[in-house]
Amino acid sequence: MKIKITALSSLLFLTAFTSCTSFLTPAILGNNMGYIPKAMGADSVKTLTNLSASYAGSASPSAGTGFELGMANISQSHTFKKANISYGIFGYAGKASGGDQDSNTEDSKNYLPPFKKSISGIGLRFSTGLHNTSANGNTDFRYINFENALSFEGGAYTKFRQQVYSNRIPDYVAVTNRKVLWTTGLSTEVIWRVRDNHDIRHAFRLFIGGTPNFANSFRSGTKTNDLIRGKNSMGWVFSYFLYIKHFSLSLEMADNVNYAQKISVGYSFQ
Repeated sequence: MKIKITALSSLLFLTAFTSCTSFLTPAILGNNMGYIPKAMGADSVKTLTNLSASYAGSASPSAGTGFELGMANISQSHTFKKANISYGIFGYAGKASGGDQDSNTEDSKNYLPPFKKSISGIGLRFSTGLHNTSANGNTDFRYINFENALSFEGGAYTKFRQQVYSNRIPDYVAVTNRKVLWTTGLSTEVIWRVRDNHDIRHAFRLFIGGTPNFANSFRSGTKTNDLIRGKNSMGWVFSYFLYIKHFSLSLEMADNVNYAQKISVGYSFQ
């Protein structure tokens, strides 16, 4: 099933962009801070390894550039009495498409022509935090977590961004040449297990963070230069996680430079 995800808004980054602007961002932003499953404080086994596959869609601010990605993820987490630590690796591949479909011939040099390019990349995830377990052991409050993602993006789309960046920027284009990205921030989470069936669990997580110095990496045309000045890359990711025995499902949405949505299915073992 082919899913198209359109950007509705970008709350904190480049909100003033108009629909005629082509905004070329790295594809993984918005989908690089994925949920990492962890054992609960009351579990007898404290180490959890998770394998998962994801389908992700995203779009850069305004009409921007659209991305479709398939992702593979592996992570391991360790839960202690009051703290936890997790780490993992992910890889992704897909396509990017964008450009202005409606620009007239006379003014075409001020717009980016339509394009469709391949994407590929790899990334690392790290998270550590503090938590508190309820008296009955059925709920963990992971009240603060320090989360990080380091990703390396390649493929034809990355080369295309670098080519646009190195030449005259059309008036209605903003582009970054970044292919190595570090996203960092804090999250909070609550997870609970069903009282009569500890193999069923639900979790909600909210991450708030950004990619340091990312906004400063842009070059833009004359019509967009004023719009990106002084902006930042702060954003959020909201996750829902369902665990049934060893199988899991996670749903995520983000406004973290790109507006993004992702669905993941996984298997965990101890």
